[in-house]
Amino acid sequence: MKLEFPNLLYEKQGRVATITLNRPHRLNAQDYPSKWDLKSALTHAACDDEVRVVAFRGNGRAFCAGIDLKELSQGHLDERNFALWEECLRIVETMDKIAVALLHGHVLGSGVQLAIACDLRIATPGTQLGLPAGREGLLPGLSVWRLARFIGLGRALDLALVGDSIDGAEAQRIGLLTALVDEADRDAGFARWIDRAVGLSSYGTRATKRAMRAMVGMDYDEALREYLAHQRSGLASADFAEAMTAYREGRMPRWN
Repeated sequence: MKLEFPNLLYEKQGRVATITLNRPHRLNAQDYPSKWDLKSALTHAACDDEVRVVAFRGNGRAFCAGIDLKELSQGHLDERNFALWEECLRIVETMDKIAVALLHGHVLGSGVQLAIACDLRIATPGTQLGLPAGREGLLPGLSVWRLARFIGLGRALDLALVGDSIDGAEAQRIGLLTALVDEADRDAGFARWIDRAVGLSSYGTRATKRAMRAMVGMDYDEALREYLAHQRSGLASADFAEAMTAYREGRMPRWN
């Protein structure tokens, strides 16, 4: 199934929904209409019970070069733009799917923000990641809240304050990326990770996502209650029954 939006492409194949940012003439920089398109596509994916994995890609030479500076410089973006973008990222973080960012080329500003809202981040070694918002007199979105959780406060400050880009190899070294794939084999490498994500998308994995995100900031007793509630649901789930059947039959589980 395919849906076309003015600024992105949405394609569903089996358990996977792929959202492709599609403004290659602007290196997929995000303007206000693009964010509305993304929110619509995300809402569609989040409500589709058949979808287990949502993959994000960028058409052309870049994943996303950040905010559309042309629109910003003309005074067309106000606080509503940033609030809408955050609504999109929150859907990515909270939807009951495994979200995978497939990164190449420039991944700047909004591109980094979208990537760190995802659960897995796959890139090529030459990918350039950066948060240059300070040079534009702005904050780099709520990466000021998210980024330190991935790479620690010191490294997060380095990226956000200095504003220089780092390549994929360095991003993986500091914990910002899940894995690297060869540039020459990029599409095949991305496809392998999507297949792997589908294989990981059991109730247990998706509940782990919900629990880990919910437990940030909880004390031990709160976290214990949250964990036990999810574990009770897991024990009663069809995925748990399938996993035990697969174990007894000596095969890999097939998730519903």
